Amino acid sequence: MGTFTGYNSWGRTRSPKNLAGSQGGVVTTVAQTALVDITAAENATVGYFTENQRYLHILLEDANGDEVPQAITVFGYCHAFLRWFPLSPGLVSTETPAGAAASNIAAPTDETAAPGNDVFLPSGRIYRTYNIVGIDKIAFVGAAANDARTTIFAACSTF
Repeated sequence: MGTFTGYNSWGRTRSPKNLAGSQGGVVTTVAQTALVDITAAENATVGYFTENQRYLHILLEDANGDEVPQAITVFGYCHAFLRWFPLSPGLVSTETPAGAAASNIAAPTDETAAPGNDVFLPSGRIYRTYNIVGIDKIAFVGAAANDARTTIFAACSTF
């Protein structure tokens, strides 16, 4: 009698797979100090696994709070080195707006500081795609952990 093999898509997805676990889910920021000299046990709770995907897709928008949205910095982690590092300009395959440093993504447009009044125009969102071959985890560094001034959507894909 044959055995049943349960295949999964670990490492291969045709369309972007949300890092938060569900379509439309948002990821959170960490403070940069959370990425310094962490142990293997601490590493398990920091950042998001890429599942050996090739591309990272990021969309930023104003969180529609009382405060102006904030920029973020994208960090990668490699198990072979046991170290976090900022993604370099050479890893960007799509960049909007032009001229910004690759690992630092500018804050999206704050259409109004009054909560609930932002209209979330697509032109006010910032989208980036990174080539992340060999990067095992991704972390989003903000001014503080769980900084809610900017909404961050992130997904990975193979193609």
